[in-house]
Amino acid sequence: MSGVTKKRDWSTVLAATWLIGLTILAFAADYLPFIRGYAESSPEGFAFSKEPFTSFLFGSDQLGRDVFARCIYGAQISLRIALFSIIIGTVVGGILGMVAGFFGKASDRAISAFTDVMLAFPPIVIAILVTGRFDALRKNSEAFSWLSRTWSITFVLSILAIAPLARIVRAQTLSISQREFVLAARSLGARNGRVLVREILPNLVPAMVSVIFTGVAVLLIAEGGLAFLGYSIELPTPTWGRLIAENRNFIREAWWGTIMPCVMLFATVLSFNVLGDRIARRFDIREAAL
Repeated sequence: MSGVTKKRDWSTVLAATWLIGLTILAFAADYLPFIRGYAESSPEGFAFSKEPFTSFLFGSDQLGRDVFARCIYGAQISLRIALFSIIIGTVVGGILGMVAGFFGKASDRAISAFTDVMLAFPPIVIAILVTGRFDALRKNSEAFSWLSRTWSITFVLSILAIAPLARIVRAQTLSISQREFVLAARSLGARNGRVLVREILPNLVPAMVSVIFTGVAVLLIAEGGLAFLGYSIELPTPTWGRLIAENRNFIREAWWGTIMPCVMLFATVLSFNVLGDRIARRFDIREAAL
């Protein structure tokens, strides 16, 4: 038993170390001298002129650009979109879930119907349709000129995160609202707002933190999938999905152009899942999964 526990602790430490290191590299890339610009080419300047673990750590791509630098800058964009999306989805979905679980009756039926409808549609289809519609609005109307692809993808992923988060919070709220301290607060005449904010919300925090970690992993995959299908951030900004897509045709000649971004995405998603699962086990949260 002790060996299993120790192994789990090491996996948590490794996951946290990876995420902390990646976050520092991604958001401080402009100030770190050993990270080249994502558009900077090798001196030779021809396709795949550098192999991995030479002067270019991850090798160079078909235009002679540093794959490691492009992976780091791609992490910056992917993490920013996923984090903003999960925050918006958590706030909106959390409010809807608390209202449905606490008040029940008509509000519960309406919110549950909304979440069922949202979960019935394939997420990738919704993301493509809405993103494409936003692109059309931006091209045809000056009022939407500010709506860049970054914001449209963030908004789409936020919408997709609302329904599963609302269902998780609803289940947790239903369970917590039947506990003794909540019933005691109600019997003492506490108003519904006070019960929600002072009694239920603090007990939802562990579940929400677990869901946030797991949700970021899901949204990273979703953003990478959209980029792979061509619904990525405007050129020349790199993302992991775009790096995988633009180099996949050269995987026989230069595997590193595709495999290295895949490894970065896999390690990051795995790390978020490990930490989310660790928090869920720590607080015995069974419903905290997307």
